[in-house]
Amino acid sequence: MKKDMKEWFAKQDFNTESLPSGHRNRFLEKLEAACEEEEHPESDVILMDSLPVDKAQKDLKVIPMNSWFKWSLVAGLAVLLGFVGMRLAPTAAVDNGLSSVSPEMAQAQDFFTTTIQEELEKLNKEQTPHTERIIADTKKTLNKLEVDYKSIKADFKINNDSKAVIAAMIQNFQNRIDLLETALKQIEQLKNFKEQEDETFI
Repeated sequence: MKKDMKEWFAKQDFNTESLPSGHRNRFLEKLEAACEEEEHPESDVILMDSLPVDKAQKDLKVIPMNSWFKWSLVAGLAVLLGFVGMRLAPTAAVDNGLSSVSPEMAQAQDFFTTTIQEELEKLNKEQTPHTERIIADTKKTLNKLEVDYKSIKADFKINNDSKAVIAAMIQNFQNRIDLLETALKQIEQLKNFKEQEDETFI
């Protein structure tokens, strides 16, 4: 779907010419003038009897240029800023992880990220005053591994067919999973120790 949208936008003929110098200032002056007109509504009133009009024009309704004009200017400004923002904004970064190598690697990356999330949720559920230190240390190490992964990912953007870089990405995922599993085992051992200590104390 993302690819289809990119292709569609590439085929469109958008007007991407830059605006003439001073365009913004002229627009803001017109906007301020319109706001001043709205503050003084008597300037919008047209006396029909004072103007020379024929019979067909007498039936026409005079619409004062107040709020609808102001809102149309605001809408125009919003559209203009939107187009300028889209033009100047950097394009969204594509995830150049394992998923860009092959469908099998995409499945592997999904498996690793899902497993890491599940293990992290288990770890968060074990939060107690006794396990606080283990969890904090684990999360600190996880953050370091995440920084390492981003660095490896940057290398992958340059050398996307390097087997060593792909292996390093996979190893990083495995290290994070191993770290979480080790922390959960330590917490389980700590809980067992506390239970035995409580039984001995009773």
